[in-house]
Amino acid sequence: MKISKALIISILIIAFIGITASAMPDSLLPGEEGNTAELIVITKPPKDRSATFDRSYVISGYGKEGTLVAIYKLAGGVFVKTDYEWQIGASTYFAIPIELDGRKNILRCRAEDGNGNFQHARLEITYLGNSISDMVKNITVDPSNIPY
Repeated sequence: MKISKALIISILIIAFIGITASAMPDSLLPGEEGNTAELIVITKPPKDRSATFDRSYVISGYGKEGTLVAIYKLAGGVFVKTDYEWQIGASTYFAIPIELDGRKNILRCRAEDGNGNFQHARLEITYLGNSISDMVKNITVDPSNIPY
């Protein structure tokens, strides 16, 4: 009997988490703002712009327990929700690893709690390339400038 109660409670918890996770909108307009600024603090990147040589990047910080954090990417003038999400737990820490698409990645980080409060943070992460050959590709040499 105790096992069946535990199983039912577990199923309800999983269902509740699924409902909470699907509460984020599929897209955001560029001008949309949040209704609070007290849900999360982003510590990486330390400012709203960053650059990296790695194709993957971790957005991290801390916030209010129970807050859901999602990443949106700018595509065609609209921020589109990605698969990158994090539910902030008791540690109040979050870390969302993302894959960078192109050279300039314009992102929106959205945090939402169960009370209808939400916060937006705009981020720009530039992918610089992952090897010296990527940096050398754009170098051109004018033969007329070479001394004999």
